[in-house]
Amino acid sequence: MLTRSEFMVLLGALGAAGAPAVARAAQPPWYPMPAPLPLGKGRALVVSGAGARGSYEAGAIKWLFRNVSAGQPFDLICGTSAGAINAAFAAQGTVESIQRNEQLWKGMPSAGILTLQPQIQDVVDGAKQLQESAKHGYPAKLRYIGRAKNEFQKAGPPADLIKLMGVMDDAGIETLVHRYPLELSSLQSSLFVTATNVTNMTSDSFYQFVGPTAASSEARFLERTTTRREMLTSEGTPPLTVQHNSHHALTQDNFSDAVVASAAMPGVFQPVAIKRRETGDTNMYVDGGVANNTPVELAIDAGATDITVILATALGELPAQPTTLPGMLQAVNAIMQQRILQNDVTLAVAKNLLARHHDWSGLNPAMQAFLESLRDGEWTPIKLRVIRPRKPLKLSVLGFNDQAGIDAAFDIGYQDAQHEWVYSAAG
Repeated sequence: MLTRSEFMVLLGALGAAGAPAVARAAQPPWYPMPAPLPLGKGRALVVSGAGARGSYEAGAIKWLFRNVSAGQPFDLICGTSAGAINAAFAAQGTVESIQRNEQLWKGMPSAGILTLQPQIQDVVDGAKQLQESAKHGYPAKLRYIGRAKNEFQKAGPPADLIKLMGVMDDAGIETLVHRYPLELSSLQSSLFVTATNVTNMTSDSFYQFVGPTAASSEARFLERTTTRREMLTSEGTPPLTVQHNSHHALTQDNFSDAVVASAAMPGVFQPVAIKRRETGDTNMYVDGGVANNTPVELAIDAGATDITVILATALGELPAQPTTLPGMLQAVNAIMQQRILQNDVTLAVAKNLLARHHDWSGLNPAMQAFLESLRDGEWTPIKLRVIRPRKPLKLSVLGFNDQAGIDAAFDIGYQDAQHEWVYSAAG
C-alpha cells in the first residue's frame, strides 16, 4: 500500500511504471512513520475530463459495473466534465443506468452536440457566399455578395456576437442529458461533480452523500475541507485572498445543471447558471476540467482509501502541435492541467509532512494557524488503480460527431478496464 505522500507523488507522474522504493538514506528524520489510523475501506471511482473520449470511460464503466445487480462496486464516485456525465449515471448504480450511459454516448453523434449557435452559423454561411462570389464574374458575383450581406445581417451587429460566450448551441448537450432523467433519490453511491465557478473564480464541487453513514461522512468531509483561515502578516492587514465556500450540496433542482456545467468547455459551450441553495445567489459555471480535471483529492477528503481512476489519455501521450484554434486551446489546456497537478502534488506532500512533524515554535500565531489549517490530521495507506488506453485513441477530444471513433473508444475502454494498473509499495 502507498502512504499518502508516496501516492500523491505517484499521481503527479502517472506515466511511471511504479513507485520506486525510498532509499533509507533519503528518509526524513521523523521516520519511522506512525501507524495509519483506521478509516475504513472506502472504494472510490474518479472519472476525469475527456471530451468526446468520455465514450472510452463509459466503456470502462460498463465493465466495472458488470455485476452491479449483485452490489455496488464503489462507495463514492467523482467526475469532471465528460467524466461528470459518466459519474452521474454510474452513481445510480443499476443495470438500466449503465445501459442508459452507453446509449447516451453512442447516440451523441446524432444529437447535434457540435451545432453552431444560429448567429455563428449565419456568419459562416455569409463567409461561404463571399468565397463563392470569388469564383464568378459579374453579374453573377453580385448575386452571391447579396446573399452574403443577408446572412451577415441575420447574424446581428458585431457587438452582439462578442457577447456570445460559446460558439456551439447548448440545446444539443442539454437535450441529450435531459433525455435520461437524473434523480437524486436514485443514487446508490455518493457522488461528486466538479465545475469551475467563473463568478467567484473558484474550483467548486457539488456533492451528495448516500448510505447509512451519509451524515457522518458529510460532516467529516466538510470539516476536512473547511475554508482555511486567512494568513495575516500583521494586525489589521487585509486577507491575501478572498475565500469562498466551494462545496455545495446537490439538489434535484441543480443536479442536471451541475452535470451540464461540468461539461461546458469554455469557448465551445455557454456557461451554465446555477442558483446556490446556501446563499440564493446565481453563479456562472464552466467545465470542471479547467481547474480540477482529475478530482482524486476530493475522493481522499471524502475518506476513500481504494481509488480507481479512469483516464482517456495513453501513457506519454501529448497533444499534436496545434495548427488550428481548437488545437491551440486543447494544447494550452493540457499545459495548464499539468501545472495544476504539479502544484497539487507539492501542496499534498507538504500537508502530509506537516501531519508528522509540526514543531512550529517561534512562528507567530497567525502563521501557526495557517499551517494548522493546511495540516492533514490523519494518515492512511492508499491504493491507486488506473485504467487508461494502452495507446493513443484515434478519437479526438472534440470528436462528438465521429460515430466510428466513439464506438471504437467505447469498446477499447471496456477491454482496458479488465487490465487495470495497480500502484502499491514494493514488498
